[in-house]
Amino acid sequence: MTSESDVYRRLQKHIDNMPVAFPATRSGVELRILRRLFTPEEAEVGLLLSAVPENLDRIHRRAGKAGLAREELERILDRLVEKGAILGGGSGDRKRYSKAQLAVGMYELQVDKLTKEFQQDVAQYFQEGFGEAFHGPRTGQMRTIPVNARFVPERRVGRYDDARQLIEGTAGPIAVMNCVCRQGKDLLDEPCQQTEARRVCMTFKGAARKLIAQGTAQAVSHEEALACAQRAEEDGMVLQPENTQDPSFICFCCGCCCGVLSTAKQLPRPAEYLQSNYCAVVDPELCTECETCHSRCPMDALDSSNGATRVEPHRCIGCGLCVTTCPSEALSLVAKKQRTVPPRDQRALYRKIMRERFGVLRTARMVGNALLGRRV
Repeated sequence: MTSESDVYRRLQKHIDNMPVAFPATRSGVELRILRRLFTPEEAEVGLLLSAVPENLDRIHRRAGKAGLAREELERILDRLVEKGAILGGGSGDRKRYSKAQLAVGMYELQVDKLTKEFQQDVAQYFQEGFGEAFHGPRTGQMRTIPVNARFVPERRVGRYDDARQLIEGTAGPIAVMNCVCRQGKDLLDEPCQQTEARRVCMTFKGAARKLIAQGTAQAVSHEEALACAQRAEEDGMVLQPENTQDPSFICFCCGCCCGVLSTAKQLPRPAEYLQSNYCAVVDPELCTECETCHSRCPMDALDSSNGATRVEPHRCIGCGLCVTTCPSEALSLVAKKQRTVPPRDQRALYRKIMRERFGVLRTARMVGNALLGRRV
């Protein structure tokens, strides 16, 4: 193995220790992805980074053996942030840097600078290993919420399950940006079959403020954000916010472009991997067998093979797209027996995913190392 390929393999293993895995594959496509983001020198710098944001002085202490000057290290780190290979922000002494996961992370950071070759590699990686790894933890990075909570016949719908409440309840700012998944499909000459909209990914508060400052996202009012959510319902897009009580983003996804949905659709029981508190049900007395719902479902969860439409619970992800366009109002969303409350914030979410993936003891050691300033 050459020294160059060795540094990329070491970087792959380093990123694989993040909450969402970055597994090795037989084809080595994951190394191609890293080569498109990091030069060999930059990959060595990537190995200095931790999963938690750290200042330049702490990172530079780890670079001592390499003899890398502090100013040069800062230039490389800023270049990697600009390329979307790592996470970073702040200015002056307040700058912080950390390694990034592939998703949600490096891939989404390629928005507006995505290349056809990068998209091809990511699509291959989703099929060969990353898709399975992404859906591996019991707790996912994202959850599915009803496209319109007013179609849920219950008085109590958690704020975290109601897109309108999430948008109306945020103090702002709110920003929308291009969907990297649809950009990738456009590059492959496979345009979205669900919508012509591209600027649909929505972020809130700190994340929105940062993306607006970078010029990646456009600030919108609450009314404009609600209009975006309305169009998502009309176009048949699935709403997937960050899996927290106060999410920093909402993705408006489709089954043809979204890597998360398309890989989940290939699983025999996608409902076990895409978290939702709801499931659709059919009232057979109202159903006219028009099958309008079939074309709206992103998971092929509707079955009419025996002359009566029914919902396959193990495939239904509770998005509500079938409910909102049923002409006879035969479909509705009902709460699952075991309803889940998402983690409070992003930090709690990733700690939960880490515990599920690595176990309590190893996660505790990693948290302890981070508190001591060690690389994790």
